[in-house]
Amino acid sequence: MGQVLVRNIDDDVIAGLKVKARLAGVSFETFARDTLRAAAPLTGPEKASLLAEFHQKHGLMSVTTSPEDIIREERDRRDDRR
Repeated sequence: MGQVLVRNIDDDVIAGLKVKARLAGVSFETFARDTLRAAAPLTGPEKASLLAEFHQKHGLMSVTTSPEDIIREERDRRDDRR
């Protein structure tokens, strides 16, 4: 697992987080870890932004072969090996 060191956090922010941790009945470290874990997953708009960034960098991708055809080709390839 990784570690994170965050510098220059205002004392009142730390004090508030410590109070929240105490009220939640957990240590400050556990509270901070859980808070970061909850903030980590991307939201729908963030995912859309990431996809737009990818398309801007790489262009739109088009699928010329249907998923069904890809599966059929792979099955045929396996059958040919037998």
